[in-house]
Amino acid sequence: MTGASPWWTPDVHADRRPRLILRNRIAAAFRDWFARRDFVEVEAAALQISPGNEAHLSAFATEAIGPD
Repeated sequence: MTGASPWWTPDVHADRRPRLILRNRIAAAFRDWFARRDFVEVEAAALQISPGNEAHLSAFATEAIGPD
């Protein structure tokens, strides 16, 4: 790449910064609240319709089972 990406410039996204900072502070407060109570944060996997066009990804079969 020869230059900076044309879609990312600080002035274009400056209006989002206050909300992103607030969102970060809220998430940190939640994490702190749970951490002080000895909860452990985990990242759950998400199912997708297609694994994409990545040659190294292999899809597997799943079946949705409802609450009934």
